Amino acid sequence: MKKIAFLLSFILSAYSLSAQHKNIRVKTDIHSPVSYAEIIHEYDILSQKYGQAQLIEYGKSDGGKPIHLFIISPEKIFNPDSLKKLGYTILFINNGIHPGEPDGIKASLQLSKELLDGSTSLPKKVIFCLIPIYNVDGALDTSHFFRSGQNGPEVVGFRGNARHLDLNRDFIKCDSENAKAFTKIYRAWDPDVFIDTHVSDGADYQYVMTLIDSQKDKLHPTVSKVMQEKVLPYLYKEMEKSGFPMTPYVNVWGESPDKGMTGFLESPRFASGYSALFNAFPFVTETHMLKPFAQRTESTYQFLKIAVRLCGDHGVEMQAARKKANALTSNEQKEFALQWKIDSSFVDSLYFLGYKSIVKKSEVTQREILSFDQQQPYAKNVAYYNTFKSVLNVRKPTAYLIPQAWHEVIERLQLNQIEMQQLKRDTTLKVAVYYIKNYNTSKTAYEGHYLHNQVSLKNDTQFIQFFKGDYLIYCNQSSNRYIIETLEPQGVDAFLLGISLMEFCNRKNGFPIIYGTMPFKILKRIRFKGRI
Repeated sequence: MKKIAFLLSFILSAYSLSAQHKNIRVKTDIHSPVSYAEIIHEYDILSQKYGQAQLIEYGKSDGGKPIHLFIISPEKIFNPDSLKKLGYTILFINNGIHPGEPDGIKASLQLSKELLDGSTSLPKKVIFCLIPIYNVDGALDTSHFFRSGQNGPEVVGFRGNARHLDLNRDFIKCDSENAKAFTKIYRAWDPDVFIDTHVSDGADYQYVMTLIDSQKDKLHPTVSKVMQEKVLPYLYKEMEKSGFPMTPYVNVWGESPDKGMTGFLESPRFASGYSALFNAFPFVTETHMLKPFAQRTESTYQFLKIAVRLCGDHGVEMQAARKKANALTSNEQKEFALQWKIDSSFVDSLYFLGYKSIVKKSEVTQREILSFDQQQPYAKNVAYYNTFKSVLNVRKPTAYLIPQAWHEVIERLQLNQIEMQQLKRDTTLKVAVYYIKNYNTSKTAYEGHYLHNQVSLKNDTQFIQFFKGDYLIYCNQSSNRYIIETLEPQGVDAFLLGISLMEFCNRKNGFPIIYGTMPFKILKRIRFKGRI
């Protein structure tokens, strides 16, 4: 009975919120938090007031709430294909993937208002678009106790979505309806610059803003060159001018930054790792949770404002780098890296503004913990390991064949606009196949899946029966990297999921490769005559 009463209370509250939507009075101060309903209400007003703006619903969350894209187009053109042909640089911002980290939500709204009223200039050939709040369900589930160690705001949303999935681990596996909506938006608009806004925790230091730029060695070389030589120097210099000096993301665990830091390697499960598969310029802003909410929001606002100018000043170079990278990925690139590790023989020196680390007793547990003394700041060079090397490469096949029965995989490929053709008749083909010889798997599920590692394979060539309607995917696409990193079983975030150990042990020749939930053969090099 209590559960029913609670459910009715929740439904009535949601209805009340919807009924009052038209009378919402929004807090206009950039530093004050706002609710999901207030945010969408504000963007709706902007889209009605200005012809250069549109608020579009692209899908729904797992909780059934709409996910919106807000677009500012100087020439009032809102078709992404048309904008690409006209040479526009597309800047895409994702906010509220973790609603307890709300800095980008308010900063993006403030910047949107200024771009439309003219107080901040939007370059002529730049499109500014954003998701106001991606994790809508988490934003509606608020509490004083979420991210309790964070320095404001007092009430924030929950990290997970309606299914308690962490959406920043769902980009490649695309289990949530949120991720499916995001994929539609991302692939339709194919942004040149992608920014995901966050708040960080961990070690304490003097910076308000830290930045993840997609790892330089993992990016396509033509994109990485422009990123390192043009884009990053621009962002760091302009952030210094804004009064918010910035440092790379402080990637240390259980240690003080002055002991050295490593670059962050973001696999395709993460926002920037997913974006990198399509040769974009991806970033994750990470303000620090111990800094006041007002400072964090202001620094995020400054970064987004600078990113707009970046697209105006270097958009042509970034587009050219992406065009070249896409062409090379489609045809020239023969090998693709699946796994990476730090190359410790290369070490950079990073000038860092930190606080002295100290060991003290926890007031809660009475155990010794690592802490930082803000009364003892320092400025010095620290070791920075940000060179990675590939440790597993695969040569791209001519094509892959996927049985039509594995619709979960087909759906994800279609969402990502992967070009496929279906066999027109039943046919037997001589193909190269993999069998799994061995692997390790996690003892517990992670975000609904068991992660595998140390996968070893056995190669074979066989005649395999395929059927009319099975899908053939040629590897001559600009999305080759997405195709190969999802369909090769040794990819860090590949579609390789659970294996039945009983079946594995009972088969003398091993178990055929599994992608997603699908056992199927890989067409590595096509050997057949005639038409399919």
